[in-house]
Amino acid sequence: MIPRAMQVASKACYKLVADMLYEARIQAVIDYKAKIEKVRIYKGPARDIRLTREQYLRVNTKSFLNQLCSSCSSYMS
Repeated sequence: MIPRAMQVASKACYKLVADMLYEARIQAVIDYKAKIEKVRIYKGPARDIRLTREQYLRVNTKSFLNQLCSSCSSYMS
């Protein structure tokens, strides 16, 4: 791969990973509210909520992260 293409791909991957982590955090809040607190919350208000470490551990985000990683790999191929 030529150096310029590698630089562009690296920057795109960095942004994809940052976006994936952000989306995983939002989804963790939505899942926590739905499964643990039995409250429906939408993406907008979920952006302003921060969970504690213990709250994150109670939410299964593995399936969501797998979904994001598969979409990332399809983007890169």
